[in-house]
Amino acid sequence: MFKTYTTLEEATHEQPRVTALLCCQENLMPLSWHMPVSKSPFRYAVAVRQENYTHTLLNTYGSFTLNFLPIEHYEVVNSLGKMHGNMENKLTQSKLKIACRDKNENSVLADSDFCYTCVVNETYENGDHTIFIADVTSIHVNEHQSHRAMLFSGRGRYATLGEAFRAEKATDYKY
Repeated sequence: MFKTYTTLEEATHEQPRVTALLCCQENLMPLSWHMPVSKSPFRYAVAVRQENYTHTLLNTYGSFTLNFLPIEHYEVVNSLGKMHGNMENKLTQSKLKIACRDKNENSVLADSDFCYTCVVNETYENGDHTIFIADVTSIHVNEHQSHRAMLFSGRGRYATLGEAFRAEKATDYKY
C-alpha cells in the first residue's frame, strides 16, 4: 500500500543520491542534486537554490569544482549543510585539506576520490533552483580511491554502497 504526497517536504521516502562538495572559490556547499548531461563534450549540471549564497558566487565567478568525498566524511558534509557561507568560512571550519586549486582559484580537496573542474556554460531557472550546466575542463582522480561513495538520502541520512555488481556488455541485441 502506498501513501501519496503532493510535495517533497511532506514525503518521508529515502532517495539515495551521490553527494559532492561544490567548491566555488573558498565556499563549500554539500550538493546531491547534480548529474552528467553530455559525454562529448563532458558537461555536468548542478541545481542550486536561488536564495543560496553559492548561487551568488556561481553567477559572479562562473566556475566551481565538484569534490566527491568518501562516506567517511559524511559528518563534515552534513555540518557544512547547516552553515552559511556568507557568515562563516566553511572551508576553514571543515578542516579539509586542499590538494590544489584550479586556474579559477576553486579548491580540489585532498580527500576527494575524484573531482571535476567546471566552467559554467549556461544556466536555466526552474522553480526555486537554477540549473548550472558546466563544461568539465579537467578530472582529478585520486590514486587511492576508496570506492565508498557517499550517498545522501535526505534528513541527515547517509549511506554507501554495499555489494557491487558488474553487468556484462550485451554483444547481440534480440528484441
